[in-house]
Amino acid sequence: MSKVRVVLHPAHPFGVADFLSSVSEIQLEQPRDNAAVAACLQDGAEALVTYTWRDEFLSPSLRWVAGTGAGTEQYPLERLRARDVVLTTAAGAHSGTVAEHAFALLLSLTRRIGEAVRHMTESRWTPLVGEELAGKRMAVIGLGRIGEEIARRAANWDMQVAGMKRNPGNYAGCLQDVRGEDALQDLCAWADVLMLAAPAKPDGSALIGAKELELLGAGWLVNVGRGSLVDADALRAALSQGALRGAGLDVTSPEPLPEDSPLWLSPKVVVSAHYAGSSSGYAARWGRIFTQNLQALREGADWENRLI
Repeated sequence: MSKVRVVLHPAHPFGVADFLSSVSEIQLEQPRDNAAVAACLQDGAEALVTYTWRDEFLSPSLRWVAGTGAGTEQYPLERLRARDVVLTTAAGAHSGTVAEHAFALLLSLTRRIGEAVRHMTESRWTPLVGEELAGKRMAVIGLGRIGEEIARRAANWDMQVAGMKRNPGNYAGCLQDVRGEDALQDLCAWADVLMLAAPAKPDGSALIGAKELELLGAGWLVNVGRGSLVDADALRAALSQGALRGAGLDVTSPEPLPEDSPLWLSPKVVVSAHYAGSSSGYAARWGRIFTQNLQALREGADWENRLI
């Protein structure tokens, strides 16, 4: 059986290229930019490994898009479906890593580590008074695999945890208090910590605006979902004029965060450059999914994490 031509997009997670280089059943191509990616696909390559998309990637030969992220809002789902292109995601490969990162952001706010690092740049010794998480109330918005890992860790830290899920009747995880989307504002009013782990809304609109941040009050916001979930103007206002005590952001809108954004300078904000899912262990977990799906493509085995 001939090798499958696989194109690796130049923007890819750490370790993925090394893993793919070790797979003997594929012919790996590593173009340098989007134009070269499109050229490889137009030249007959069958599979694309990516977390980003451009319309010119949809070539006649494309049979499989192997996503390296969990999100799918960037892909033209109906066009892929119409062309019989399989789309798989990396769901589950970085759930634990993102959950750990979410807590790193939260602790950097509640223990005021972000402020302490700013003091380090000035060689200034300034003891601060932090907060404890035990006993605090966390609302996890989005109870997919990442949200579930966050909720489980929060419960182990003796936090009170409630969650929101599009279809709460289908939930079978660790939480007892799981509500539907109509309970968002109630959860904001209840929570000390609002943890966003949801995908982007289909229309790209914000889920958290001025009203939700007002209800959250003197709490903390952490976003490891998508930057578009939070109204950027409302967030800036809540930090500068409202009661919000802090925001930990791995994702922003727009992204990358512009150099002139006031969020960079706010002592209430900790920003990481959308790398919550990156770790040295990611490639092996993603590679297991890729290997299973390569067998599905070549031999008709069952697909894993197949969206379409």
